[in-house]
Amino acid sequence: MTTGLQKRIESSPAGQIALSLCIVVTLVAVVVTNLPESLLRRNLLKVADPYLRSTGLDQNWRIFAPNPRQTSLRLEARVRYDDGSVVVWQPPAGGDLVGVYRDYRWRKWLENATVAPEREALWRPAAMFAARQVERPNRTPDSVTLVMSSQELRAPGAPGPDRGPWRNEAIYTLSLR
Repeated sequence: MTTGLQKRIESSPAGQIALSLCIVVTLVAVVVTNLPESLLRRNLLKVADPYLRSTGLDQNWRIFAPNPRQTSLRLEARVRYDDGSVVVWQPPAGGDLVGVYRDYRWRKWLENATVAPEREALWRPAAMFAARQVERPNRTPDSVTLVMSSQELRAPGAPGPDRGPWRNEAIYTLSLR
């Protein structure tokens, strides 16, 4: 059901021009946000981004294209105590109701802590956080070692096994003594 005002706008030449301009601006802004990373894209986004955010169209699907990551990642913190025991902390996962949303944030954090260019800035705070998460009464943590595990994934349609073996690499050790 349309209102009288809406009908008048849609039927007037000025209204039709205004609506057409809105559609064109929206389409251009959406195309800009999906351009490959470049100086042109960055410059155009300075103009398009406020419009995209204000309209709720600031979705970014480039994560899947053109080159999705072909590696599965895991991260764990191995907290060694003064008595020689070790407790392993891993980012939380799961949850029936809102777990998917929490998991997404933790997976994004894991990606930033393992493969992002500025990842090393996250290692010390991550190690300290993990030590706090597995605190035990009457035991003092001596060190925390962050271990990244990675597994190569086979491209769809490529011959061979779906995935390679897990490889573990200690990427950071924090001494707490």
